[in-house]
Amino acid sequence: MKILLAEDELDLREVVTAYLEYQGYHVTAVTNGAQAVEKAAADAYDAIVMDIMMPVMDGIAAMRAIRAAGNTVPAIFLTAKSQVADRVEGLDAGADDYLTKPFAMEELHARLRALYRRKREYKVRTLSFGNLELDTEASELRAHNTIGLALKEVRLLSCLLSNADQALTAEQLLTEVWPGEGASEEVVWMYVSFLNAKLQSVRANVVIDGDRNTPYRVRMI
Repeated sequence: MKILLAEDELDLREVVTAYLEYQGYHVTAVTNGAQAVEKAAADAYDAIVMDIMMPVMDGIAAMRAIRAAGNTVPAIFLTAKSQVADRVEGLDAGADDYLTKPFAMEELHARLRALYRRKREYKVRTLSFGNLELDTEASELRAHNTIGLALKEVRLLSCLLSNADQALTAEQLLTEVWPGEGASEEVVWMYVSFLNAKLQSVRANVVIDGDRNTPYRVRMI
C-alpha cells in the first residue's frame, strides 16, 4: 500500500514515515501542499495523509487541487485545529477523514486500514473513458459494439480506468488485480495485450500504453 504523506513538521514527518514503513507501507513524504499536488498527479497512491497548515500551499488548497484533477484517492487530514468549522472545511475540500494532533500512531494506522477497506469494497458498475464503457457487473466492454471480458481483464481495465490520469507500474497492477497469487510482470503484459486487442475490436478510441519496461496508462487516440 502506497501512502503520500504531506507534513512540514520534520519530527512528525519522520516519526509517521518510520511507523508506516515499519507496518509495511511504502511512504512518499513531502513538506508542502504544492509538492503533494505534484506527487499525486505523477503517481498512484492508495491513500494521502496530509497536514492542513503547511507552507507554499496549505492542505485545504492542495486537496481541492487534487480533487479538481479528478483524483479520488482516499485522504486523511492531520490538523491542530479542533473546531467543528475547521473539520467541516477539510471534509468539504475532499478529505475522507481527519485526525486532530496530537494523535496515536495506532489510530492513524486503523483509519488507513478502514479507508483501504472501503476503497476495495466500493465498486462502480460502469466506468467510462472516451467512447468506451466498461460494465463491471456484466463483464462487457462497449464502444461501437460489445465484447465480453474475462474476470481478470475486467479487474485490470477497471484499475487502469479508475486511474486514467496516472501511470501504474506492473507491480502496482499485480497488487490490485492478482493479490497474493504470485503472478509475474509478464502476466500483466499478456493481459494488457489481450485488452488492447479487444479495445481495437470494439473500435474504442482508447489504448493502453506501456510495455514490459515502462508503466501502463490508458489514453484516448
